[in-house]
Amino acid sequence: MAIRAERRIKYAMILPVLIFILALAIFPLVFSILVSLSQWTPGTGGLRFVGLKNFLDMTRDPRFTHAFLLSFLYVGSAVGLELGLGILLAMILQKDVIGKHFFRVAYMLPMLLSPVAISYVWKMILDYNRGPLNYFLSWFGIAPVEWLGKGGTAFLSLILVDVWQWTPFMIFTILAAFESISEELYEAALVDGASHAHVFFHITLPVAFPVIITVVLLRVIDAFKVFDTVYVLTGGGPGTATETLNFYIYLKGFRAFNLGYGTAMSWVQLVIISVMFTYLTRFLYRIGVLR
Repeated sequence: MAIRAERRIKYAMILPVLIFILALAIFPLVFSILVSLSQWTPGTGGLRFVGLKNFLDMTRDPRFTHAFLLSFLYVGSAVGLELGLGILLAMILQKDVIGKHFFRVAYMLPMLLSPVAISYVWKMILDYNRGPLNYFLSWFGIAPVEWLGKGGTAFLSLILVDVWQWTPFMIFTILAAFESISEELYEAALVDGASHAHVFFHITLPVAFPVIITVVLLRVIDAFKVFDTVYVLTGGGPGTATETLNFYIYLKGFRAFNLGYGTAMSWVQLVIISVMFTYLTRFLYRIGVLR
């Protein structure tokens, strides 16, 4: 009897948790699948099942293809720059340089700020007429640049803001990996006559490589979902020059109120990121980088 009473108490404690999970996780997931297979414009009626039409429409939508490729270009450029700067600055901060502790705190500040607030600050900095960046460039006789008014410079501006905000994440994660390496390894290599470059490429990087790969994966996933920076800085413009996939999903789903098509694109984005992450992780396990 006591055992049965214990079981009843356990079931009574577990049931509210299961209901909570169903309400906040499983139901929205299942409902989003249903929406992606339907045509739904709020205020004009209920869901109308259309099967795979939304997914087939993507193959004939040039704006979807453009946004998809632009997202990959954005992620590759931003994360690549952040990785390079992160490794370089982590190497510098690992040394006994003047003001090391000050710079460690200063580099952390951009990462702690809201992306929306940062985007508005950069929008003022990059303003064509009153922005301080163009004002400083005028000191050297350089004509004002339409940072947010032309396609190429607008896209570069998005990358600049992302690099400015998230390079500190790379710096401190990689720095922690570098500082976890035993000093005895460095001392033994230097005693054997190895150069500093040889030590870095054959000891520091291989030992820290699993951490570097992990942080790159996290940044790739996060950068692929960029929205607030695009929304504040360029609004996807000029034209569609900075219209990333996440922003195009917003335009279709919440501006055009085509929620079925927007949800279908969201699922495609989720599948792409999941497949990339899964295969890359399996590859890293296969070559022994991750264990």
